[in-house]
Amino acid sequence: MKAIINFLRDDRGMQTAEYMIMGTVMGAGSVGAVKAVRDGQVEKFDQMKNALDVSSDGSLGG
Repeated sequence: MKAIINFLRDDRGMQTAEYMIMGTVMGAGSVGAVKAVRDGQVEKFDQMKNALDVSSDGSLGG
């Protein structure tokens, strides 16, 4: 019985779960940040491509 009570009072095992949850949240946040930057870059490159697109009459942005 004493061993069970000591096991329940011991919180060293909880650190593993806390680190796992924290790592998962940080990983998801990193993925979200990279995706947001990538989407922003794609949008800017599309804007640049459209601005530099030359029409058949030689005008820009056509």
